[in-house]
Amino acid sequence: MREQEIARFPKWLLWQTLISPKLEVRTVEVTPAGADTWRVRLVVQNTGWLPSYVSKMALKRKLLRGVLAEIELPAGARLVTGRLREELGELEGWAYLHTGISFWPNKNATADRAHVDWIVHGKAGTDIKLVAWHERAGRVEATVRLG
Repeated sequence: MREQEIARFPKWLLWQTLISPKLEVRTVEVTPAGADTWRVRLVVQNTGWLPSYVSKMALKRKLLRGVLAEIELPAGARLVTGRLREELGELEGWAYLHTGISFWPNKNATADRAHVDWIVHGKAGTDIKLVAWHERAGRVEATVRLG
């Protein structure tokens, strides 16, 4: 009987999945910042329709921590500036963003994105793991090589 009940809702369930917030890596950059020192930048984006907090009530009651980003350093590498875990806040989805042809302007056109910069001291060729996650928008990972 369960299959019969669920069979009535596949389009609705698919719609719910498609409008959910979705965290994705937009860009990862490594640029030289001195001798064996590098700036590592991680840019994440909510490509989903709904904002990462999903509802205004969750935002109002502060039920979520926002997007968290972490850098994992191997032996021999150290963090010069930044923290191992950074809080990036909540990300808007496409639902509340307005385009250039909208009747009212959007004051924060990139509210669906956030970035974090770390300065890392390490040898060229060292692999660094970057992770970002949100309770409702998911988890993403990227590995970058210094140099």
